[in-house]
Amino acid sequence: MAGSLKADFTRRFAGGPVVAAALDLPLDPPRVTVLFGPSGCGKTTVLRCLAGLERPDEGEIHFGDERWFDAATRLLLPPQRRGVGFVFQDYALFPHLDVAGNVGFGLGRMPAAARRERVAAMLDRLDLGGLAGRRPRELSGGQQQRVALARALVREPRLLLLDEPLAALDAALRESLRDELRQLLLQAGIPALVVTHDRNEALVLGDDMVLMNEGRVLQSGPVLEVFNRPADAEAARIVGVETRQPGRVVALHDGVAEVEVGTARIMAVAPPGIPRDVLVCLRGEDVILQREPGPASSVRNRLAARVVGVQPAVPLTRIELDAGFPLFAWVTRPGCEELGLAPGEQVSALFKASAVHLLPHEAAHASPQR
Repeated sequence: MAGSLKADFTRRFAGGPVVAAALDLPLDPPRVTVLFGPSGCGKTTVLRCLAGLERPDEGEIHFGDERWFDAATRLLLPPQRRGVGFVFQDYALFPHLDVAGNVGFGLGRMPAAARRERVAAMLDRLDLGGLAGRRPRELSGGQQQRVALARALVREPRLLLLDEPLAALDAALRESLRDELRQLLLQAGIPALVVTHDRNEALVLGDDMVLMNEGRVLQSGPVLEVFNRPADAEAARIVGVETRQPGRVVALHDGVAEVEVGTARIMAVAPPGIPRDVLVCLRGEDVILQREPGPASSVRNRLAARVVGVQPAVPLTRIELDAGFPLFAWVTRPGCEELGLAPGEQVSALFKASAVHLLPHEAAHASPQR
């Protein structure tokens, strides 16, 4: 498969939001792209337009050399001619059909014997062979998810679209099935676009990410690049960068900036052409807390800090600090107990200069995080 999926379209809703998509996703080799953003930002609308289930008001959609949509010529290729597999958020399984009937539903024009053979092979592939005669109500949430995926894959689509595929599951099951879904998508060997608003799902499932908010694309690129190097203050907030504080570059030394943040000074790797006024971004997992001075290391930043708040979470505990500016760190529960972290306690906060992401002047005027 050659080429890319290129989409540049606008979908307007009467008296409601406007969703504008600009995508350019390579098809070869097949990769998993995550469409990420908060609920209501337009992710599902983009997916449905790509599938042909909704018609954009303007723009074009191209799949390789094929035109799927062109508003100027009023071309709209129907869903059945796009060769797309779609997994709905609620799975949309037919309650009156058994597993085999659900999976084979889209193969109605195939001879019965060939249809049965293909369905059986797909059920075995997704470890569903022993469930062929069961109804959806007799399946667990994870089994229903795999049936929905099998139904999408059995038609041998050229593109797989998944709308919040784990959202219908409880939190514990979602966590256990992330890795499994990732492996299934890789084994399928089909380009996939997955909608999610869950950060952990995005990190586990995706190779690439398209970041959206309020109906528009903010940034796209490899998943870790988008998470660790957001393009602006809005992107940093959406991908969950905990520390976002305005600062001022007071000196530059061999590509390293000395930045004044609140009453503290920190060292950060300076992007080319960085202005004087910056927004300092730092992820909590990049901050290490210590009680006593540790051994010599390459860490350029060691700040005296006071614990302001301790917020237990799973699997880590969120620590709010005053280090001359609001600073956040993530610590394991045993680590929190070992350090005796509690409001008012004094600690040292350590982080590398390379962990600090500096955004340019215009981002620095965004409201600092509270």
